[in-house]
Amino acid sequence: MLQPLPVQTSYVRYQQPAYNGMLADENNFTADSKIVETAAGIGFGLAVSQGVNDQGVIVGGAAFVGLTRADNTLVSTPVDMYLQYDTAGILVHGDLWVFAYASIHAGDAVAYNTSTGRLGAGTTIPGARWMTTANGGASAPVLAVVRIGNISGNR
Repeated sequence: MLQPLPVQTSYVRYQQPAYNGMLADENNFTADSKIVETAAGIGFGLAVSQGVNDQGVIVGGAAFVGLTRADNTLVSTPVDMYLQYDTAGILVHGDLWVFAYASIHAGDAVAYNTSTGRLGAGTTIPGARWMTTANGGASAPVLAVVRIGNISGNR
């Protein structure tokens, strides 16, 4: 008789509280599915803009549409990113853990780099604000929570 193989053989004692591109909570969020057009792919937790095609997105850009959600079911190399032509989860409303590439404060407007999609400085995202404070930097980003939409108060 065949014995079942274990699914997991080792365990991390302490899980990290969050990771880049992870939903900050499961309350009141909206995500779209879009096709990655950027040839180098798009990492998790980055700003994306409208691509050439109706359902396409590119990293950074001037026509902001949302932030890339992490997808831990992807089996790709490199990890933590969508490859070109992958279907990406794009958060258009809700709270997301992301790397802050600048020092930010809760309540501040959220800005992104139009070349890299990194959050922290650059073009302001309408209707978005930081929910946590972090002392990030270009060489040492720090996880923080960003909210897109519904910024007029608590849910």
